[in-house]
Amino acid sequence: MMRTIRTAVLAALSVFLVAGPAQAATAPLAAPPATAQLSLEISPPQGPVVPGTNGTLKVKVTNQGPSTTTDDTLVVVHLPAPAVVQSADPAVALTYFGTGSSYKIPAGLAPGASSVERLALHVAPITLSYQTISGDVQVYYPGDPDQSGHTTQYSFTTADTRATFMTGASSAWQAGHPEPQPGDLTGHPGATISLPLWVYNAGPSYSRHPIEVAITVPERTTLTGTVPYGCKSTGPRTLVCAYQSGPRFEDAIFINPSVVIDSSTVAGQVLPGGTLDVVAAVEDCWTPYWHTDYVVTVN
Repeated sequence: MMRTIRTAVLAALSVFLVAGPAQAATAPLAAPPATAQLSLEISPPQGPVVPGTNGTLKVKVTNQGPSTTTDDTLVVVHLPAPAVVQSADPAVALTYFGTGSSYKIPAGLAPGASSVERLALHVAPITLSYQTISGDVQVYYPGDPDQSGHTTQYSFTTADTRATFMTGASSAWQAGHPEPQPGDLTGHPGATISLPLWVYNAGPSYSRHPIEVAITVPERTTLTGTVPYGCKSTGPRTLVCAYQSGPRFEDAIFINPSVVIDSSTVAGQVLPGGTLDVVAAVEDCWTPYWHTDYVVTVN
């Protein structure tokens, strides 16, 4: 009985040993990537880039032959934070990492053909003026004789910062920014109230230059209490405020002067004459948003 089992096992093993190599010989092997010699050309942003806006980096990868690529080509763009490759034209999937991003050129790039991407390099609003931003682009293809990665460096400079100022008088916020609502300031006769006045920076940059603001409180109100930071009183109803810089991008300077409402006023009376103006700002030209009229309603 033992001899019969041993004979059967040896017979099965011999079949496996004979069939195994034959089956392995018929299994397909992955073809190595076709040889392709790549070249890399880049064009950095032309001219300085305003912080908070985009500059265009043109990346051109050419297959110098001798074969069409049979695998993806990896393009790596190093760009120091907080700048970021925001988008690509034509659109490609961008993979982000700590010091930049990458994308792939699909297989099928023929000899003499090129892949061209225009990458939007977003310079963060916080970036300083007149800075040099440097990086490099690297290209890798498995079938390229040069596996060190074709590397080309680039650099560009930032322009002066640019801020867009808006003014308002209210405590309301909507969609992440103050909402002007002249007329929502109220108080009783003889009461002391705070006036929520603000200067908002709609960007695209952080403000880096001095600004000056002028305030007039409404008729039949008088300034009282501590003068707001950066301001000085120039009359019973007027303030001039000076700041070394305006607010950060998508942020506001809040100026909250306190006033006493004339005790002889009556409920329902509207006290006009309140104004808020940005009177000087290097980074922004005068617009209607620099000026706000507001009132206090007696209740």
